[in-house]
Amino acid sequence: MRQAVFALVFCLGLTLFQAQPAPAVIPAVVSSVGKAILKYFGKQGSEEAVEYLSRKGGQEMMERVVLTATRQGGDEAVEQVAKLTGKYGPDAIAALDNVPSMMPLLRTLDELPSTQVKSALTALAAGKPGRELAEAVAVHGGSALRMELKYPGVGLSFVRGFGDEGVELASKLTTNQSIVVARHADDIAKLPAAQRAGVVGMLRENTEQMVGFVGRFVEANPGKVLFSVAGTTVILAEPERILGGDEIVFDADGNPVVMRKGGIADRTIEAGGKVAAHVSTNYLRPVYLTVMAFVGVFVVVWGSLKYWTFRKIKAASKLIK
Repeated sequence: MRQAVFALVFCLGLTLFQAQPAPAVIPAVVSSVGKAILKYFGKQGSEEAVEYLSRKGGQEMMERVVLTATRQGGDEAVEQVAKLTGKYGPDAIAALDNVPSMMPLLRTLDELPSTQVKSALTALAAGKPGRELAEAVAVHGGSALRMELKYPGVGLSFVRGFGDEGVELASKLTTNQSIVVARHADDIAKLPAAQRAGVVGMLRENTEQMVGFVGRFVEANPGKVLFSVAGTTVILAEPERILGGDEIVFDADGNPVVMRKGGIADRTIEAGGKVAAHVSTNYLRPVYLTVMAFVGVFVVVWGSLKYWTFRKIKAASKLIK
């Protein structure tokens, strides 16, 4: 055990002598990050710590992380790096090495529930996707990381496609809805600003109807792009029909057109007709039949009286003669 610790200190010393640009870092590294690595691997044995640090990649990564932390946040940042490293090990170092700006991420990790920190570090440590996520955090703040944790694999698509509005939009979606929308996020991001804002507005204000429309389009038109400039122009030109259930199809020239299935206005008229029919059948018709029956009885009685009066007059005329 003592030999392993000695080897660990030797590796740390070798690393520090190679990283001479910041002499002030040396005590911080030895006392904080070095001890943190030993603490993390101590559960399994310090040999693993030696093996990790003796690898060229491990040494260089630790150098970069510690120097960046010192440069951007001083001793306080280094201590936070050490704390994360002691608890989560190499994932913490790899994640922090992936970020373009360390301090925003450290603040975000500090604000996360403790149950989510490990998942966040694992996502950030994942090579190129981790770097993309770290860049999104640098631009959009902690909301980008929280979205990716809430919707793994699609949260980053929301940030790329919708920017800061994606956070509000994602809060309105179920997991299944977010998956449907995320498939089109990159296409929406490429739209002109006015069209992009229009689509986001429809998704935000009429979430269920809009997501349903998108899902039906994909099912009916595999491989087709819905949110092209031409397709979006059609959608935004007649949003009432789209939200009311009409579908977009392609004509012989490949142009998107709306196929009528009865939009909101048509359904309103249809609903009005049904209400009128209901009222007529259940209320007006019985009244009408009652009135007609009354009129019929009245006519029969009136006719009978007239006929009876006529007969009496005729009989009386005969008597007079």
